[in-house]
Amino acid sequence: MIATSVLLASTLTLAGPAGGNRAVLSFDPGGTASAYRFEAGQRPVTRDASMGITVDGIHFGPGAEVVSQKTSRRVETFPVRGNRSGAVSIAFNELAVTLRDPKSKREWRIEARMSDDTFAWRYVVPPAPASNGAGIAQRVTAEASEFRPVDGCAVWLSERPNAWKLKSYAGYWMRTEWANLPEVSRAGPVQCPPLVVELPDAGGWLVFTEAGLRDYSGMRLLATKDGAARADFTEGEKGFSVVGEVVSPWRVVRFAKTLDALVGTTDVLEALSPAADAALFADSSWIKAGRVTWFWWSQHRCGTPDEEAQVVRRAAELGFEYSLVDEGWLKWDDPWARVRELVKFGRERNVGVLLWRHMQDVINPENGYADLRAYLDQLASAGAAGTKIDFFNAESKDMVDLQTAIMREAAKRKLLVFFHGCQKPTGETRTWPNQLTREAIRGLELNGMKEGPITAEHNCALPFTRLVVGPGDYTPLGFSYPGATTWAHQLATTAAFLSPLQVIAEFPEMLFTDARCAPALDLLKALPAEWDETRVLAPSAIGECAVLARRRAGEWWVAVLNAEPRDIAALDLGFLGGGVFDAVVVGNNANASAGMDEKAPLRREELKRVTRDSVIALKLQRGDGALLRFVPAK
Repeated sequence: MIATSVLLASTLTLAGPAGGNRAVLSFDPGGTASAYRFEAGQRPVTRDASMGITVDGIHFGPGAEVVSQKTSRRVETFPVRGNRSGAVSIAFNELAVTLRDPKSKREWRIEARMSDDTFAWRYVVPPAPASNGAGIAQRVTAEASEFRPVDGCAVWLSERPNAWKLKSYAGYWMRTEWANLPEVSRAGPVQCPPLVVELPDAGGWLVFTEAGLRDYSGMRLLATKDGAARADFTEGEKGFSVVGEVVSPWRVVRFAKTLDALVGTTDVLEALSPAADAALFADSSWIKAGRVTWFWWSQHRCGTPDEEAQVVRRAAELGFEYSLVDEGWLKWDDPWARVRELVKFGRERNVGVLLWRHMQDVINPENGYADLRAYLDQLASAGAAGTKIDFFNAESKDMVDLQTAIMREAAKRKLLVFFHGCQKPTGETRTWPNQLTREAIRGLELNGMKEGPITAEHNCALPFTRLVVGPGDYTPLGFSYPGATTWAHQLATTAAFLSPLQVIAEFPEMLFTDARCAPALDLLKALPAEWDETRVLAPSAIGECAVLARRRAGEWWVAVLNAEPRDIAALDLGFLGGGVFDAVVVGNNANASAGMDEKAPLRREELKRVTRDSVIALKLQRGDGALLRFVPAK
């Protein structure tokens, strides 16, 4: 694992278990910064980039002297859900380097891990020896952590040209040259991870992000004119305090040679995150994925108790597992009594009820988050399945601490959680499996706002950008307000966008009573919320076209999203293997002269005895799509 000639070497090499990719770390006692670079198959894909952290005014990094080094091997095995299912094992080679700061003589560590496709590192700074350690607060004011791809790269970033960009991570995905990153955004040079880098000469992809965020501030990335993206924090120069030993989250560089690899093996962030508390989650049978009905998006308000009961009734008829009651329920007459009635109504129909709440209602950390605990006690007493907490609008350490408290206290009460108005995922679904999804995505909510509607290009980018770091509560299926997309495109988003709590935006009553929805209704009833296997098919290209084949048990589903007009002469059906299937294809019912037929926007075709050698052609308009279901033939 380590190629070095002497203990105090200034250059250390950490290879992945398979040996193809490696990270090279350098430490120069002469005064320059500690640094790393990532090499894929002996080819550098990043330039030397700085490492280091500033704690209590000490810049740990420049001039660091190597005191000792330790190597080891680690295999993380854990259950996953989403793009694939079951237990996965991810192997890492590890390197822990103890360093000494030349001025303060304080010792600190860089801990690094290398899997076959990912390099990650973090900082560990013990309290000063004279402080006796326990209970002592240390202030983190900066990191020197950088990401520097090789020259000639393009980058996909999440752009929102206003003050909300860094608050909610709800930007549209766009492509620019890496060199343009400092100036491309009207909101400034600080970007929201992940950044997805397109290497030159079709060399593959890099993902820059973080993993294992806890007891720390969330990392944004400041694009600099010298070609770096440097760690940046909400608190700015004043920094944030950590009690006891400072352990940063993992800073992550992930390499993928293909789009299929980029999408299909996204569990490394979970592998870098702490395991779930074995005692707290000894019984996890209550953590169930599912589809969710929703009144708020289509009606622009919370329903009355009777209206929400009708939504629950429709959820049962759809076979959905949950129904979400959004902002406004607290204005009901005797709201908790109405909630208990709704929960009872849902339980009789096997539908769990989820309730919305504003972060400000539960934020106080005093007295062990008393307001939060009181709210969650009420939820549990009412029998609700879980809660949606909204409007964090920052990833400062106090907001991260609040999210941790919510996940922990909800788990104690066997309640599901998902967050809105929040930062990107960093592997929380392993540590807190009751947090099944989060927003941090420019979703269908924007179709009802001045900034909207959502573009087809954005949707075609999401599976390869935001969603490669974790599930996203996009709230798909907007027949009522599809923007510049077809109904077939909207239908396909339900399978293209991953969220184990899949909140369907469209008014459930419309799905049953509007004849235009009939060709899709049985697909929505059968739609899985999580998958056993995912493959990316040709002609997928970020921002242009997304074709994803997903398997659940013996069935395969294919979601197709398209931006510009495109003809797919023959869909690649190799994923069907040697099986024989009956297929349903729901696509755009196009009028040759006027585009989509508004009176019958969906076209349904049923095919018998489909094999991998069958030919299924798709003629796609701008903003188009299709959803296909393959069921083993009887």
